[in-house]
Amino acid sequence: MAEHSAAHYRADTVGSYLRPDYLRKALDENVHGSELRDVEDRAVREVLAMQDDVGLPVVTDGEFRRRLWYHTILAVADGFDPEGFDRVWTDDSGREVHHGSPVVVSPLLRKARQADVELDFTRRHTALPVKVTMPAPTNFLSYWTEGVSDRAYPNKQAFLDDLVALMNADARKLAAAGAAYLQIDAPKYTFFDDRRMYPDPDRADEQLAELIRTDLRVFEGVSGVTTGVHICRGNYRSMHSSSTPYERFAETLFREARYDRLLLEYDDVRSGGFEPLRFVPDGVTAVLGLVTTKRPDLEDTDELRRAIDDASRYLPLERLALSPQCGFASTYEGNELGPDDQRRKLELVVRTAESVWGTTAHRV
Repeated sequence: MAEHSAAHYRADTVGSYLRPDYLRKALDENVHGSELRDVEDRAVREVLAMQDDVGLPVVTDGEFRRRLWYHTILAVADGFDPEGFDRVWTDDSGREVHHGSPVVVSPLLRKARQADVELDFTRRHTALPVKVTMPAPTNFLSYWTEGVSDRAYPNKQAFLDDLVALMNADARKLAAAGAAYLQIDAPKYTFFDDRRMYPDPDRADEQLAELIRTDLRVFEGVSGVTTGVHICRGNYRSMHSSSTPYERFAETLFREARYDRLLLEYDDVRSGGFEPLRFVPDGVTAVLGLVTTKRPDLEDTDELRRAIDDASRYLPLERLALSPQCGFASTYEGNELGPDDQRRKLELVVRTAESVWGTTAHRV
C-alpha cells in the first residue's frame, strides 16, 4: 500500500464529470481523430481548472476521452465489439433505457497505452496529484456472450488472464509516468443475480472473493501510488442497476479488497447503514460517497457531518474521507443535473471535509 498520500485525501473524487456542451455535440456528430482530440483537450484543461478552483486535493481528466466509463479499454486494445451486449437500465419510476456494452470477439491486441492516451496531457496541465480510473477486468465477464466470446477464448479465465496482463502493464506505466492515484471501478460486485458474474448462487461469497482477487492483479508490482476501488451500483443518466446493501457482502469485500482506499456509495437507502464498516481492515481508508451525483438537490452540511460522525462509530474518523457517491457522468450524456449543480456538490464535499478534518490535503 502507498504511504505518501492515501491518508491525506479527506475530500476525494470518483472520476467522471459532466461533459461540456461542445464536447457532447462533437461526440453526437461523430467527430473523430485530431479534431476530436482538440475538443477533448480544451475540455480537460477546463475541468482541471474547475477542480483546482473548488479545492479538490486530487484531480482527474473527467474521463473526457471516453464515451462510457470503461471505454478506456477500447482505446488501448482491439478485440471487442463496442456495443455487442444490450444493457438495460431502470430508475425508481420504472423507466427503462438501453445501450450497448463491449463484448470480446477476438484475442486482445494492444494498440495504445493508457498513460499516453489519458495521463500525459493531464499531467502537463496541472500541478495537483492526478487520479486515473480503470475498469475492473471482471466487469467484462458480465458481457461474455456464448457462441461469440468463446470463439475468441476457450474460456472466461483465459480471457481474464489476457485482460489482466494488459491492464497490469498499463498500471505499471501509469505509475511510472507520474499518476498519484489509481482506482479500479467495480460496479458488478453487487450484481448477485447476474449468472455471468455469479454462476453458482450457493457459492456467491466465494465467487466474489475470486472476482476481487482477479481485479487486484491489475496492481501487482505497482508501487509509489495510492490505490483505490470504487464499489458502484450502476450509474447511467441518473439510473442504477443494483440495490444490494453492503451488509450482504461487506465481510468478504473488505477482507479481500486490499486497496488503500475503498470508495463506497452511501447516498441512499440502497447502501444500508454504516455497520459494515466494522469489517474494513487496518490501514485502509473508507471514502463515504454521501453526496449524490444522481440528483441536483444539494445535501445539508450538518446532515453530512452527522453521517460521518455515525460512521466513525464503526471506523475511526482518521480512516474516513468524503466524496460524491459516484461519477457525475459515467457516460458522455451525463446524469440529470447541471454543471452548476456539479460544482456546488464538489464545493460541499471540500467544505465539509475541511470542517470535519480541518483540511482536504489540498496541495499536500
